[in-house]
Amino acid sequence: MEGRGWIKFHLLSSTLYLLVGLPGCAYAPLRGDPPMPQPLPQEVAAYYAYPRAPTNVTTEPLREDRWVREALIRFPLSASGFEPTEPVVEFEWFESIQPGRRPAILFNPILGGDYPLERKICRFLARHGFHAALVHRKTLKIGPDQPIEHLELLLRQGIVRIRQIVDWMELHERVDPSRMGGFGISMGGIASVITAAVEPRLRAHVIALAGGSIPDVLITSKDSLLTKPRARYLAHHQMDLRTMEALLRQHIRTDPVRLAPYVEPSQLFMFIALGDRTIGRANALRLRRALRNPTTVFLPTGHYTAYFLLPYVQYASLRFFRRHLAVPRPTE
Repeated sequence: MEGRGWIKFHLLSSTLYLLVGLPGCAYAPLRGDPPMPQPLPQEVAAYYAYPRAPTNVTTEPLREDRWVREALIRFPLSASGFEPTEPVVEFEWFESIQPGRRPAILFNPILGGDYPLERKICRFLARHGFHAALVHRKTLKIGPDQPIEHLELLLRQGIVRIRQIVDWMELHERVDPSRMGGFGISMGGIASVITAAVEPRLRAHVIALAGGSIPDVLITSKDSLLTKPRARYLAHHQMDLRTMEALLRQHIRTDPVRLAPYVEPSQLFMFIALGDRTIGRANALRLRRALRNPTTVFLPTGHYTAYFLLPYVQYASLRFFRRHLAVPRPTE
C-alpha cells in the first residue's frame, strides 16, 4: 500500500484503534517462575554457526529527516555446510539521530510485500531512540519442482543471515551491544523465536502474529498466500496432504516449537490475533505454550486486520523494549 491508499489506511487504522481496538485486547502477563530454558545443544549451535570473516560492506544512503538517518546495507553472506541461494545480506538501517550509543532492534518482516508497515515501525523506534535494522528476505517459498528439504535450507540460511546482521550491529560505533533486541511479525515472528534460541546477543524480543510448528502452519493455513503454492506442490508431486505433512516434519529442523525449550520466556512479548486464519489461532497458542506462556496481548482481530491496531502494538512494544533494554525516556 502506497500513496493515497496508504494515507487512508492509517486514518482508518487510527480510528478503529480508538473506537474498538484497545478495549477488546486482553493482556496475559508471564505468571509465576517458569522453568529455566534448556542449554542450547552443541549440535544445534553448530548447525547455525558460520565462518567469521571480514566483510566488504557497501552503504547506500536512502533518506534523512530530523529523527532518523536511513541507509541500505549490503555485504556477502558467510556460510558453511550449505550453498547459499541468496549470497548477499541486505537490510535497511534506521539510525536514530539521538546522541550517544543507542540500543538497536533487529526487525524480521512478514513473508511478502515491500515492507511499508515494517518501515513505519522502524522509523517509530528510531524517533524514540532505538536504531533498527530491517532485514530483507528475498523468499521463503519452494517451487513445485524443489524437494521439501529446500525449505529447510532457506530457513537455516535466514537465521545465519540474521546472525551476521547482529555481528554488524554489535560493531557499529553508535550501537550499545549490551542493549540489542528483536522484533518479528508473522513469518518474521517465527524467525525471531528461532533467533531468540540461538542468538544470545539479542536480549528482548517482540513476537507478533507468529505460530508453530512450521509444518502445522503450512498444512492448516487458510490464507491463499500459502494454500495456492501448497496446492501446486501437491499436484506437481501427485502427493496428498498427509504425505506432505510427514515430509515437512521429517525435514524441517529450523522450527520455533522445536527450538522453544532454549528460549527464555521472560525476554518475550507476544501478540496473538484470535481470529487469525493465516497462522491459525491454534498454532499461535501452541507456540505460546511451547515458549512457556510469555507475556501476551490477545488482539480481537484476524491476521491482516491486526494492522489496524498498529498504534497500540507500537507503543506497547516500545514500553517493553524500554523496560528490558534499560532505555531512559528521552527528555521532551
